[in-house]
Amino acid sequence: MKLNQSGQVTIPKVIREQFGLEPDTELIVETSKDGILIKPMPTHREQVNQWFKDEHGDELATLTTDQIMNLIQ
Repeated sequence: MKLNQSGQVTIPKVIREQFGLEPDTELIVETSKDGILIKPMPTHREQVNQWFKDEHGDELATLTTDQIMNLIQ
């Protein structure tokens, strides 16, 4: 891949297909000492699931839907 004069890169089609990247997919760009990581922005559902896991650990697996709804409200 090459960086064009506008600072853009084209992600190869095989990689876009592998990760389900469609036009207008929002991406996150993270930097580290080793380089740059580009990944899809988590969906709202994934964000909620991660928040719940961070707040309640693996408790989700043992709760009923009603209990989960009470926690969310």
